[in-house]
Amino acid sequence: MTTDKKQKSVNTQRMPLQERVKEKRRLVYLQAINEAAERVFAEKGAGDSRMPEIAAEAGISLGTMYGIIDGKDSLFHGIHKLRTDEFLDCISDARDEVDGILPGHLAVLRSGALYFLNHSDFLRICCRDGYGWAASFPASGPGKTPWNEGTSILHDLFTRGIEENTYVGDDPELLVRKMLALQQVELTHWVEHGMETPHEIVLARLEDQFVRAFCTPESQQLHVAMETSS
Repeated sequence: MTTDKKQKSVNTQRMPLQERVKEKRRLVYLQAINEAAERVFAEKGAGDSRMPEIAAEAGISLGTMYGIIDGKDSLFHGIHKLRTDEFLDCISDARDEVDGILPGHLAVLRSGALYFLNHSDFLRICCRDGYGWAASFPASGPGKTPWNEGTSILHDLFTRGIEENTYVGDDPELLVRKMLALQQVELTHWVEHGMETPHEIVLARLEDQFVRAFCTPESQQLHVAMETSS
Protein backbone atom coordinates (compact mmCIF):
# COMPACT_ATOMS: atom_id res chain seq x y z
CA MET A 1 0.00 0.00 0.00
CA THR A 2 2.80 2.40 0.92
CA THR A 3 4.76 1.38 -2.15
CA ASP A 4 1.78 2.13 -4.37
CA LYS A 5 1.45 5.60 -2.83
CA LYS A 6 5.14 6.34 -3.36
CA GLN A 7 5.00 5.13 -6.95
CA LYS A 8 1.90 7.21 -7.61
CA SER A 9 3.66 10.27 -6.16
CA VAL A 10 6.66 9.72 -8.44
CA ASN A 11 4.42 9.27 -11.47
CA THR A 12 2.47 12.44 -10.60
CA GLN A 13 5.65 14.48 -10.29
CA ARG A 14 6.65 13.49 -13.82
CA MET A 15 3.41 14.88 -15.28
CA PRO A 16 3.30 18.31 -16.92
CA LEU A 17 2.10 21.02 -14.53
CA GLN A 18 -1.38 21.26 -16.03
CA GLU A 19 -1.90 17.51 -15.75
CA ARG A 20 -0.64 17.50 -12.16
CA VAL A 21 -3.15 20.18 -11.22
CA LYS A 22 -5.91 18.24 -12.97
CA GLU A 23 -4.94 15.02 -11.17
CA LYS A 24 -4.85 16.71 -7.78
CA ARG A 25 -8.28 18.19 -8.41
CA ARG A 26 -9.58 14.75 -9.39
CA LEU A 27 -8.22 13.22 -6.18
CA VAL A 28 -9.81 15.96 -4.08
CA TYR A 29 -13.15 15.37 -5.78
CA LEU A 30 -12.79 11.61 -5.40
CA GLN A 31 -12.17 11.93 -1.67
CA ALA A 32 -15.19 14.19 -1.29
CA ILE A 33 -17.34 11.76 -3.28
CA ASN A 34 -16.19 8.76 -1.23
CA GLU A 35 -16.87 10.53 2.05
CA ALA A 36 -20.28 11.72 0.88
CA ALA A 37 -21.24 8.32 -0.49
CA GLU A 38 -20.22 6.61 2.73
CA ARG A 39 -22.49 8.93 4.72
CA VAL A 40 -25.43 8.47 2.33
CA PHE A 41 -24.99 4.69 2.13
CA ALA A 42 -24.83 4.53 5.93
CA GLU A 43 -28.01 6.56 6.29
CA LYS A 44 -30.17 5.06 3.55
CA GLY A 45 -28.52 1.81 2.46
CA ALA A 46 -26.87 1.25 -0.89
CA GLY A 47 -30.07 0.13 -2.58
CA ASP A 48 -32.06 3.23 -1.65
CA SER A 49 -29.26 5.75 -2.22
CA ARG A 50 -29.31 7.87 -5.36
CA MET A 51 -26.41 9.43 -7.21
CA PRO A 52 -27.86 12.98 -7.17
CA GLU A 53 -28.04 12.73 -3.37
CA ILE A 54 -24.38 11.73 -3.20
CA ALA A 55 -23.36 14.54 -5.54
CA ALA A 56 -25.29 17.06 -3.45
CA GLU A 57 -23.72 15.73 -0.25
CA ALA A 58 -20.27 16.04 -1.85
CA GLY A 59 -21.02 19.58 -3.01
CA ILE A 60 -20.34 18.92 -6.69
CA SER A 61 -22.44 18.57 -9.81
CA LEU A 62 -23.73 15.20 -10.96
CA GLY A 63 -21.84 15.61 -14.25
CA THR A 64 -18.57 16.22 -12.43
CA MET A 65 -19.13 13.14 -10.31
CA TYR A 66 -19.79 10.92 -13.32
CA GLY A 67 -16.60 12.26 -14.87
CA ILE A 68 -14.69 10.75 -11.94
CA ILE A 69 -16.52 7.51 -11.11
CA ASP A 70 -18.32 4.91 -13.19
CA GLY A 71 -21.49 4.59 -11.13
CA LYS A 72 -23.00 3.64 -7.80
CA ASP A 73 -21.84 0.02 -7.82
CA SER A 74 -18.28 1.07 -8.60
CA LEU A 75 -18.43 3.67 -5.83
CA PHE A 76 -19.85 1.20 -3.31
CA HIS A 77 -17.23 -1.46 -4.08
CA GLY A 78 -14.49 1.16 -4.04
CA ILE A 79 -15.42 2.20 -0.50
CA HIS A 80 -15.38 -1.43 0.64
CA LYS A 81 -11.99 -2.00 -0.98
CA LEU A 82 -10.53 1.13 0.62
CA ARG A 83 -11.86 0.32 4.08
CA THR A 84 -10.94 -3.37 4.06
CA ASP A 85 -7.43 -2.51 2.87
CA GLU A 86 -7.09 -0.02 5.73
CA PHE A 87 -8.54 -2.54 8.17
CA LEU A 88 -6.00 -5.15 7.08
CA ASP A 89 -3.13 -2.69 7.53
CA CYS A 90 -4.48 -1.85 10.97
CA ILE A 91 -4.63 -5.39 12.34
CA SER A 92 -1.39 -6.41 10.60
CA ASP A 93 0.43 -3.59 12.37
CA ALA A 94 -1.16 -4.55 15.70
CA ARG A 95 -0.05 -8.18 15.29
CA ASP A 96 3.53 -7.18 14.45
CA GLU A 97 3.91 -4.68 17.29
CA VAL A 98 2.98 -6.95 20.22
CA ASP A 99 4.80 -10.10 21.38
CA GLY A 100 2.99 -13.17 22.70
CA ILE A 101 -0.05 -15.01 21.40
CA LEU A 102 -2.75 -13.66 23.73
CA PRO A 103 -1.40 -10.06 23.98
CA GLY A 104 -0.97 -9.99 20.20
CA HIS A 105 -4.42 -11.42 19.61
CA LEU A 106 -6.02 -8.91 21.98
CA ALA A 107 -4.15 -6.11 20.20
CA VAL A 108 -5.58 -7.33 16.89
CA LEU A 109 -9.06 -7.55 18.40
CA ARG A 110 -8.90 -4.06 19.87
CA SER A 111 -7.33 -2.39 16.84
CA GLY A 112 -9.81 -4.01 14.47
CA ALA A 113 -12.80 -3.02 16.60
CA LEU A 114 -11.41 0.48 17.08
CA TYR A 115 -11.07 0.87 13.33
CA PHE A 116 -14.81 0.28 12.94
CA LEU A 117 -15.63 2.53 15.90
CA ASN A 118 -13.60 5.32 14.31
CA HIS A 119 -15.25 4.73 10.91
CA SER A 120 -18.83 4.56 12.12
CA ASP A 121 -20.38 5.28 8.71
CA PHE A 122 -18.68 2.24 7.23
CA LEU A 123 -19.74 0.19 10.27
CA ARG A 124 -23.31 1.36 9.75
CA ILE A 125 -23.12 0.31 6.09
CA CYS A 126 -22.05 -3.17 7.16
CA CYS A 127 -24.84 -3.36 9.75
CA ARG A 128 -27.51 -1.95 7.42
CA ASP A 129 -26.67 -4.19 4.48
CA GLY A 130 -26.76 -7.33 6.62
CA TYR A 131 -23.23 -8.67 6.17
CA GLY A 132 -22.50 -11.67 8.35
CA TRP A 133 -18.85 -11.50 9.36
CA ALA A 134 -18.86 -15.10 10.55
CA ALA A 135 -20.10 -16.16 7.09
CA SER A 136 -17.00 -15.04 5.16
CA PHE A 137 -17.88 -11.37 4.75
CA PRO A 138 -17.49 -10.10 2.12
CA ALA A 139 -18.24 -13.15 0.00
CA SER A 140 -17.20 -11.41 -3.21
CA GLY A 141 -16.03 -8.12 -4.64
CA PRO A 142 -12.88 -6.02 -4.22
CA GLY A 143 -12.88 -6.39 -0.44
CA LYS A 144 -12.71 -10.19 -0.49
CA THR A 145 -8.92 -10.58 -0.75
CA PRO A 146 -7.94 -8.24 2.12
CA TRP A 147 -10.74 -9.67 4.27
CA ASN A 148 -9.44 -13.20 3.66
CA GLU A 149 -5.93 -12.06 4.49
CA GLY A 150 -7.24 -10.62 7.73
CA THR A 151 -9.02 -13.82 8.72
CA SER A 152 -5.84 -15.78 7.95
CA ILE A 153 -4.07 -13.67 10.62
CA LEU A 154 -6.73 -14.72 13.14
CA HIS A 155 -6.52 -18.35 12.01
CA ASP A 156 -2.77 -18.38 12.56
CA LEU A 157 -3.09 -16.85 16.03
CA PHE A 158 -5.71 -19.38 17.08
CA THR A 159 -3.67 -22.28 15.67
CA ARG A 160 -0.55 -21.23 17.57
CA GLY A 161 -2.56 -20.49 20.70
CA ILE A 162 -4.11 -23.96 20.70
CA GLU A 163 -0.66 -25.53 20.33
CA GLU A 164 0.59 -23.50 23.32
CA ASN A 165 -2.52 -24.30 25.40
CA THR A 166 -3.50 -20.63 25.46
CA TYR A 167 -6.81 -21.38 23.78
CA VAL A 168 -9.32 -24.18 24.09
CA GLY A 169 -8.79 -27.04 21.67
CA ASP A 170 -11.12 -26.63 18.71
CA ASP A 171 -11.15 -26.07 14.95
CA PRO A 172 -9.26 -22.77 14.39
CA GLU A 173 -11.60 -21.84 11.52
CA LEU A 174 -14.59 -22.23 13.83
CA LEU A 175 -12.90 -20.10 16.48
CA VAL A 176 -12.23 -17.37 13.90
CA ARG A 177 -15.91 -17.32 12.96
CA LYS A 178 -16.97 -17.19 16.60
CA MET A 179 -14.59 -14.31 17.25
CA LEU A 180 -15.92 -12.35 14.27
CA ALA A 181 -19.51 -13.04 15.34
CA LEU A 182 -18.71 -11.81 18.86
CA GLN A 183 -17.15 -8.66 17.48
CA GLN A 184 -20.03 -8.00 15.09
CA VAL A 185 -22.66 -8.43 17.81
CA GLU A 186 -20.88 -6.00 20.13
CA LEU A 187 -20.34 -3.38 17.41
CA THR A 188 -23.90 -3.72 16.09
CA HIS A 189 -25.18 -3.23 19.64
CA TRP A 190 -23.09 -0.05 19.84
CA VAL A 191 -24.66 1.27 16.62
CA GLU A 192 -28.20 0.35 17.64
CA HIS A 193 -27.81 2.20 20.94
CA GLY A 194 -26.84 5.48 19.35
CA MET A 195 -23.05 5.02 19.19
CA GLU A 196 -22.79 6.83 22.54
CA THR A 197 -20.94 4.23 24.61
CA PRO A 198 -17.29 5.34 24.99
CA HIS A 199 -14.93 3.38 22.77
CA GLU A 200 -12.82 2.16 25.69
CA ILE A 201 -15.84 0.55 27.35
CA VAL A 202 -16.72 -1.29 24.13
CA LEU A 203 -13.12 -2.47 23.70
CA ALA A 204 -12.82 -3.58 27.33
CA ARG A 205 -16.06 -5.54 27.05
CA LEU A 206 -14.88 -7.21 23.85
CA GLU A 207 -11.55 -8.15 25.42
CA ASP A 208 -13.26 -9.66 28.48
CA GLN A 209 -15.67 -11.65 26.30
CA PHE A 210 -12.79 -12.91 24.14
CA VAL A 211 -10.77 -14.16 27.11
CA ARG A 212 -13.77 -15.93 28.66
CA ALA A 213 -14.84 -17.49 25.35
CA PHE A 214 -11.55 -18.75 23.95
CA CYS A 215 -8.86 -19.00 26.64
CA THR A 216 -8.14 -22.07 28.74
CA PRO A 217 -8.71 -21.67 32.51
CA GLU A 218 -4.93 -21.49 33.01
CA SER A 219 -4.44 -18.70 30.48
CA GLN A 220 -7.48 -16.84 31.86
CA GLN A 221 -5.91 -16.87 35.32
CA LEU A 222 -2.58 -15.72 33.92
CA HIS A 223 -4.25 -12.91 32.01
CA VAL A 224 -6.15 -11.72 35.11
CA ALA A 225 -2.95 -11.83 37.16
CA MET A 226 -1.09 -9.78 34.57
CA GLU A 227 -3.91 -7.26 34.33
CA THR A 228 -4.04 -6.93 38.12
CA SER A 229 -0.28 -6.46 38.45
CA SER A 230 -0.24 -3.77 35.75
